[in-house]
Order: sequence, then structure tokens, then C-alpha cells
Amino acid sequence: MYYVLILASWFVFGLIHSLTASTWLKQTVALRLGWLSRYYRLLYNAIALLTFLPVLWLHWKAPVEYVSTWQGTALVGLPITMLGAGIALIALWGYDLGEFIGWPVSSQQDTGQGLRQTGLLQYVRHPLYTGILLCLLGIWITQPTWSHTLLVLAAALYIRIGIYFEERKLVSIFGDSYKTYRQRVPMLFPRII
Repeated sequence: MYYVLILASWFVFGLIHSLTASTWLKQTVALRLGWLSRYYRLLYNAIALLTFLPVLWLHWKAPVEYVSTWQGTALVGLPITMLGAGIALIALWGYDLGEFIGWPVSSQQDTGQGLRQTGLLQYVRHPLYTGILLCLLGIWITQPTWSHTLLVLAAALYIRIGIYFEERKLVSIFGDSYKTYRQRVPMLFPRII
């Protein structure tokens, strides 16, 4: 029963997060609230955080029930978690963090910024997601419980769905240059050769 609650919390988070990320809702807010729409990104992030807290809390409170008799290894899991955290931090460093979270609020969007392909973005299209997935995989390897299994699977599924919609938006913004970039650079994991 506990795992059903975890899955339900992921579903509610995913539904609300997807709805608030939709272009339709952003445009509706812009039409109805006018100048308040410039606070949309900040509100969007606050809602995402508030709806993700129950997911985290349920995972944290979940019983420690291992998927099998193997109880994991920190010797392998912790370095993978640290690698993922490092990649995620480097990826965040490549963004304008103020713009990313919606602060400071500007009255105009910067439309002069082109498609960024530097830093980690020259190796993978979504380095932040790569880092998050590696962190979660490392946590699972350290302690392969049912809760961590659900965490990895739900996050991976949600990230993959998010990438689909994010890339549709990027194609509509950058057109052929993003299509070429998408063909040249892998989604999450760099090519070895």
C-alpha cells in the first residue's frame, strides 16, 4: 500500500508540473493576469517544489525493503552519485540561475540568446538530467530498496517525457538549428567514439 502512495504522489507531481509547464497555461495566465505573468516562472518553480516535497517525504519514510538479497554497495554507488551530482552542478553552472528559477523577474524576455552548445551541452543535450539520473542510479546501487527502485523508474520516466515536450518547444524556438544539434549531440549520455 505504501508504494501505491509513492506512485500516486509521483502522478500528482507529474500532472501538476506538466500542466504548469504547458504553453497553453502560460499563455492563459499572460492573457488573464497581464503584468503578473512575468512572475510565472517563479510561481512555476515554487509549485514544483511544493508538489515534489510529498514525493520526497514518502520516499524518505518508506520501509527499507530490498528488492533482492543483494543489499547494494556504497563502494560503487557513492562514486556514481558523486559523479552525477558533479555533472548536475556543472550543468546548472552553465545556466543563468536567476532566469532558471524566475528571479530576478524581468519585464522583458531576452530573445537575443541563441541556441547554446557550449560546456556540457556539446556532449549531451540534457546534462542536468544526466546528472540527476546518475545520482539516482548511485543511490539505488548503494541501497537497492523498492522505494529507490520506484524513485529511479518514476524519475527516469518523467524525465524522458519532459525531454520530449522540452525538445518540441526547442524545435519551435530554434527550428533547423536545433534539429541539426539534436542529430549531432546525444540526448543523455555521450558517445564513446
